[in-house]
Amino acid sequence: MKNIFIIISVLCVVISLSSQASAKTTQIYLPVKNSADKQAREVIKSVEAQILQLVGELPINSNLEIRYGAKDGPLFDPESMRIEIPYEFVTEVLKRFEKDNYQETGVMPYEATQDALLHTLGHEYGHAFIFANQVIVLGREEDAVDTLATLLLLHTFENGTDIALSAADLFSLEDEEVQEFVDDHFWGEHSLDAQRYFSTLCLIYGSDPERYVDLIPRDQIYIQRDSYCEEEYFRQAENWERLKSRYRVSSPKN
Repeated sequence: MKNIFIIISVLCVVISLSSQASAKTTQIYLPVKNSADKQAREVIKSVEAQILQLVGELPINSNLEIRYGAKDGPLFDPESMRIEIPYEFVTEVLKRFEKDNYQETGVMPYEATQDALLHTLGHEYGHAFIFANQVIVLGREEDAVDTLATLLLLHTFENGTDIALSAADLFSLEDEEVQEFVDDHFWGEHSLDAQRYFSTLCLIYGSDPERYVDLIPRDQIYIQRDSYCEEEYFRQAENWERLKSRYRVSSPKN
């Protein structure tokens, strides 16, 4: 009887590992409708390899499809295990950066759009990771995956902080478009764009306080917000390592 239990346990492990090893991420491009869609597709394709590198940093135990050119989104659909990114979303992001003359920061609008796209995909992938691995989240999942997206960038790419900065600036630009706050802003599933902006900056600062000393305003330093950001980054970095350890699966075949 004891041998039977051992055999069953081994078979369960083998089946589990086989399932994990077969998990893969597929990127699908739907047909473009106009020149704007074509440009958006080019932006996406220019970071295609980075997207696969990003999702490979924290693999999930499930097949995942990333569909570009979808009607709605950005979003993650748990029923189909699909991330949907409209071409229109990429176009709107590019226009926002161009309208703001973002090149004056030293980063071209096209590059900033690539960066924002990577953060957005990291965000939606966070939802997929939580769902597929049945990760328990206490609090707002949207805030949790914002943090996860930023950590993914910081831990995956050498220039991850620069990518995250562009993504944070997009939140700031979107916040500037709000003329007046109404109840819907506070009932929404996401934090306010201004909050998402400062939360991302806080993690970036905490990851390297000496390099990003100018990110924290003096009035925030006065109330020791800088110390909080350092502590917050180290706390989340430790959580990151726990996630990788607890939910470790075989790397997907992309």
